[in-house]
Amino acid sequence: MKKIMAVLLCMFFFTPAVPGAADLEPEIVLRNGVNAIISVLNDPALASETRKDARKELLFNKAESIFDFNEFSRGALGRNWGRFSDSQRTEFIKQFSRLIANTYIAKIDDENFEDLKITYTKTEMLAATKSGIERADIATDVFHNKVVTPVNYRMMKKRGEDWKIYDVKIEGVSLVGNYREQYRTRFNDSPDKIIQEVKEKISQ
Repeated sequence: MKKIMAVLLCMFFFTPAVPGAADLEPEIVLRNGVNAIISVLNDPALASETRKDARKELLFNKAESIFDFNEFSRGALGRNWGRFSDSQRTEFIKQFSRLIANTYIAKIDDENFEDLKITYTKTEMLAATKSGIERADIATDVFHNKVVTPVNYRMMKKRGEDWKIYDVKIEGVSLVGNYREQYRTRFNDSPDKIIQEVKEKISQ
């Protein structure tokens, strides 16, 4: 799972960002997000070991602008989401987002991605939901270590908001679904216990 997420993040961080005239809005938003991430990674002022924590924090902030961690967290909890109070949901989103960042974003410093190449293969506009939420599916191929991995970004645009990623499928496997399966049998555990476990994982 960690390896898969590392590839996902590096796909996001290092995808060439040169939108063409025919690109649809969600793909342009994704590419612009990539540009913002690359600017942080290429900033020489953040390259030193003493600025490593600052760079990770900036990377997380940039990721927040393109990933909908609220939807990601709700999807991960699945039916358990209904057992959480508003304050517990807020705390879970906060901690779960930080866990993802601490566990996976840091891995970009441990991998060699000089041969990484990303190809956008298709951007498909999906039917909007009954509540008017626009949706899109952006298919890409990531080339790394002579292996091609298909990755699909699921994006949504709520009324008055920007396009954001709410799920990612790697070789047909949903990241949100993967987490949801982990939490599926946790109905005997209180929301506070689940939140505390996430906090403990962050501190490890």
